[in-house]
Amino acid sequence: MSGKGHIYKRCGCTVVENGTRKQLGKGCPQLKRPDGAWNPRHGTWTFAISVEGERGSRKQIVRGGYDSQREAQAAMDELKGKAARGIDVASRLTVGQYLREWIGSKKDIKRNTLRSYTGHIDRYWDPHLGHLRLADLRVQHVATVFAAIDSHNELCRRGKAIRPVGPASVQRIRATLRTALSDALRQGLITTNPAALVKLPSAKRPKGLVWTDDRVERWQAEVDVLVAKGMRLKKARAAVSTPSKVMVWRPDQLGTFLDSASADPLYALWHLYAFRGLRRGEACGLEWPEVDLAGGTITIVRQRISIGGVVHEDTPKSDAGERTIALDAGTVMALKAHRKQQLADRLAAGGEWVESGKVFTTRDGRPLDPEHVTDRFYDLCVDAGVPPIRLHDLRHGAASLMLAAGVSMKTVQETLGHSNIALTANTYTSVYPEVAQAAAEAAAALVPRAAR
Repeated sequence: MSGKGHIYKRCGCTVVENGTRKQLGKGCPQLKRPDGAWNPRHGTWTFAISVEGERGSRKQIVRGGYDSQREAQAAMDELKGKAARGIDVASRLTVGQYLREWIGSKKDIKRNTLRSYTGHIDRYWDPHLGHLRLADLRVQHVATVFAAIDSHNELCRRGKAIRPVGPASVQRIRATLRTALSDALRQGLITTNPAALVKLPSAKRPKGLVWTDDRVERWQAEVDVLVAKGMRLKKARAAVSTPSKVMVWRPDQLGTFLDSASADPLYALWHLYAFRGLRRGEACGLEWPEVDLAGGTITIVRQRISIGGVVHEDTPKSDAGERTIALDAGTVMALKAHRKQQLADRLAAGGEWVESGKVFTTRDGRPLDPEHVTDRFYDLCVDAGVPPIRLHDLRHGAASLMLAAGVSMKTVQETLGHSNIALTANTYTSVYPEVAQAAAEAAAALVPRAAR
């Protein structure tokens, strides 16, 4: 419980006594007028209150710097309410101290998530809010961090800074603090979660676009201009922006890529990505005991990911990520051919062969570095002469192929390993123009019309 408390004014005026300068505080004669009323032009408002601390002891809390008596009263009333609900209002735990303790206790999250949380705390939350007492954290404090991010992005737009922070990243930065404060809320360290109350613009997922002939023509024209100026083709392709961050090949473009990559040692990997929509780390972590060529299935139980240049192996992103995926006959044939070539490579390597058990390896059996897989994919795109997509966009394309073939959304969700069907429907599907045209014709044909 807390005492009644009292409110008064104090200032920063000082006086020298016996050669030592000391602050007058609430004893400054300028704080009151001759009639005893408070001087509105001098000092700020402060409240003092006695609260119950640990083991029943009493502790005096003094908070100041308020512009008005009303503000000081409201702050004291809020503190009383927290004390009445069992919150340790006398705690000096700062936001920075709490976040460090919190991140140090997280033992049940993925390495990538831990790295993301730590990065957000290091770059945003600790530098801006670390000095504040956790119990004093307010929505306006959190909002100032996002205001600083907005200011940085404005500098980027003016060319005075680099690496703007996108809307999706802003949401993830907020999610880190919101998750940490949710734990503080459950522990009774705070009574509200300020991060959950801050309003931010919604981060729209980039819309997947198909590489139509018009889009390819416009993009290729820009590339040709740069090449004509002496820029190398690969660099020119990377320099020209695509219509969307997420681009999807048409079936004929995918066929061109696969035909061009058919002699590549990792052809089966590209084939598996394109038709079954695996994540990069899932394919790199796949081992032969999880491949059933007779039954036509693979089972995903691990992923191989690169974090800060260091490769780790871990379980899939979620429970839904652990799944068994059916394979079409063409994919089974590709994996059989790959298995045969891998056995030949093993014999050729002799004692130099590394027994990793992985389906996709280097020529001497070592597991693949996921980053090198991405680099190789971009090189093959250049060789094939197809418009650029990200390796992850093959996953979008696989979903679109399945839906165009009439596969149910539920089956697509389970094949991709999503935890909910909304993510599949909203993010990983792009409608091919010819499919959309056929759907429009089919809908129009349902309406009977009189002959004209």
